[in-house]
Amino acid sequence: MLNINESMVLMNIEAKDCDEVISILADVLHQQGFVTEAYGNQSCLREEIHPTGLPTKPFCIAFPHADCDGVIESALGVAIMKEPVGFKNMADPDEILQVEIVIMLANANPEEQIQVLKNLAVLFGDGDKLVDLRAQTTPEEAVTWLKRELQIEE
Repeated sequence: MLNINESMVLMNIEAKDCDEVISILADVLHQQGFVTEAYGNQSCLREEIHPTGLPTKPFCIAFPHADCDGVIESALGVAIMKEPVGFKNMADPDEILQVEIVIMLANANPEEQIQVLKNLAVLFGDGDKLVDLRAQTTPEEAVTWLKRELQIEE
């Protein structure tokens, strides 16, 4: 099961770079007991080698994550940025994308991770859905929206 709750959705977050956003989200997931303390660093290191920025429209998103070694229980952390932050483009690492929504994945099993990534890619391939998510005004609303759209069971 994929865990998400109000404390894992951060709104109007400010960060100087992708490493800071990744660290903030990993800390939240760690405080909740879903990932190890090292998960943020592991995710930053992975981001350098395998960038996760996607040039979605009308704005860009990123799905940083690390291998399942650092995951205790599957979870999703979300940061809706106050100002865009730079992430390398997954398809072209020389291009820096200005990302407005960061979704950190923490999947306990690799098969589950592939399926969650596919579900997220399909969902956010629809620009209207991105706008809908960003339009949520509270973490509670965002969690309800994400659970409905990603068909996450209670």
